[in-house]
Amino acid sequence: MAAASFMQDSHCVKVLLDEEKDGEKTEGGRTPKEEERNGHTDAGDEEYWTHTRHSWSKKREYILSMMGYIVGIGNVWRFPYICIRNGGGAFLLPFLLCLVLVGLPLFFLESALGQFSGRSSYHAWMVCPLVKGVGIAMCILSTVNFWYFNIILAWTLYYIASSFHATVPWSRCDQWWNTPRCIDYSDVINVTSANVTSANASSTSGNDTIGEMNYTSSWFNVSLSDLNLTEVMANDTDTVQPKPVSAAEEFWQHNVLQVSGGLYETGHVVWYLAVSQCIVVLIIFLALIKGVKSSGKVVYVTATLPYLLLTVLLVRGATLPGAKDGILYYLTPDFSRLLDPQVWVEAALQVFYSLGPAWGSIITMASYNHFNNNCLRDAVCLSLLGEGTSVFGGFAIFSVLGYMGFKSGVAIKDVVSSGPGLAFIVYPEAISLMPLPQLWAVLFFLMVVTLVIDTQLATGETVLTVLCDQFPRVLGRHRMLVTATFCVLALLTSFGLVSQGGIYVFQLVDWFIATYTVTVVALLECVVLAWVYGADRFCDDIQLMIGKKPLFIFKIIWCFLIPSLLVVLLVFTLMRYEAPSIGDYTYDSWGNTIGWMIATGSFLPIPAMAVYQLIRAKGSFLQRLKQTTSPDENWGPSDPARRRLYRKEMMQRSPRRHWLDVIR
Repeated sequence: MAAASFMQDSHCVKVLLDEEKDGEKTEGGRTPKEEERNGHTDAGDEEYWTHTRHSWSKKREYILSMMGYIVGIGNVWRFPYICIRNGGGAFLLPFLLCLVLVGLPLFFLESALGQFSGRSSYHAWMVCPLVKGVGIAMCILSTVNFWYFNIILAWTLYYIASSFHATVPWSRCDQWWNTPRCIDYSDVINVTSANVTSANASSTSGNDTIGEMNYTSSWFNVSLSDLNLTEVMANDTDTVQPKPVSAAEEFWQHNVLQVSGGLYETGHVVWYLAVSQCIVVLIIFLALIKGVKSSGKVVYVTATLPYLLLTVLLVRGATLPGAKDGILYYLTPDFSRLLDPQVWVEAALQVFYSLGPAWGSIITMASYNHFNNNCLRDAVCLSLLGEGTSVFGGFAIFSVLGYMGFKSGVAIKDVVSSGPGLAFIVYPEAISLMPLPQLWAVLFFLMVVTLVIDTQLATGETVLTVLCDQFPRVLGRHRMLVTATFCVLALLTSFGLVSQGGIYVFQLVDWFIATYTVTVVALLECVVLAWVYGADRFCDDIQLMIGKKPLFIFKIIWCFLIPSLLVVLLVFTLMRYEAPSIGDYTYDSWGNTIGWMIATGSFLPIPAMAVYQLIRAKGSFLQRLKQTTSPDENWGPSDPARRRLYRKEMMQRSPRRHWLDVIR
């Protein structure tokens, strides 16, 4: 009954206005007006929360925005590789179990927190001031992600422009960037055919024999079309020839990146990547210029287009010879791998990183929802849709890789790759073998653009919302200027990424940014909301929004399963740590030190803010701890009227013992 009465918005607001007129004192001995003024010293005035800070214009804009955030570039260049590396179709079993038992509950937890508080990923942690540093860590993670992910868009725009040549330039070896080692894919196919013939003849003649082709990675530790050719001379003296490199890889290394010799060789700025970077930032600025009011319109295109393009690429790939072999290789289960604990850990990691909790974007996007939105239903639908897209994308990728293996005569396992190597070398190389490669190249890279833009919109909005919510009177009312400043700063500081040494910076940041901070943040989320704030109390808050409490199983998962699993993942990640490398280049101790500084930089605000909050509190240590682990006086719905009513509801509830009192 309490939840039902709370959801009657117009009546509630009217009652509260009547109370104001009567000068009724509220909790703390203040009138509602006094409480309102006091409650907005940190979060801004009532005008900002009721008028300036917008909500989603339509429910579908939130759904599309979250679809775009969940369905990112990792769904294309990571999931298929992880799947076949861990048992093919058998991997889907632990993947789906981890989705239901870990991914969905964590997604729901963050969505409910953001929607209930109606605040940014920093201000939502007024629920427990001791861990406000978690919100700062989320903001730092999103800032860094926004900063370095733009370079992927710059690379992709250049590939799109290059796709309009009469012959796609990554299929030829007669360009200015090619070296004598270059070999185009038609030569690869000819060499493969010759390999069969010469192998049969080598036992009876002194002719040269061509050794086995080895598609072993040279960049990003992925499988590329490098050829390890050894020519055996007629005089039985082995002479190792220089290792040939595919045309697609030389286009990537020597034209797109113009790669230098290492991290400390910055070189010059690659001008066309710099131009692409400027275009990218301009597009994102225009999409974010009015917050969710503008980005909510952009996602009508960017969130739906990837599904259309994936379907087109899948249909095209399915008609190619060898596609069936590729798809069967993708789905064929190896159930013996299910006994390997690493398979289950990688399934949990894939779900965890693909849904994107602990970065702040889920909380931020949900904060713009209407208070009574059914966030549980949204969480179920979005989680299943996002991970279903990962599986669907695998069909599109492996149908083309199967064709590539068919054309070259090489086993599919030898052309499979992950990461940028798949998106910018292997897949373009496969596309170059198709009729009308320009068309398929444009469609593929356009899909990559839309996938990355949606991620950038979510992470950019996360940072901007924190700034505007923190300084509503100064920044909140000048959203356009704040967005422009943020984008310009991101652009000016990212020119190192478009230099000749930029790929080394990209790899270092990508390797370390989420080493352990993301897992720690997610762990603290569950511990704070389930144990400190209380799972029962949190479920009561959810009931006020959607009219019913979540199933009891959610409390079990939040309290026990997810924290336990996150501890295992954290230990597993740290135990498996390897120094970053890129091709034959290995980062030295100073490079590793920089990497760990990047990883630690996003984590430090958590203990630092905890110490600050304890110092700021008064009393003994236990009293300070109790104060800082109790909800802030501003905790509750962001709307002033709803918040006052929420406090009135809290006074009517049975008092709950503080967790410290329970321990004692």
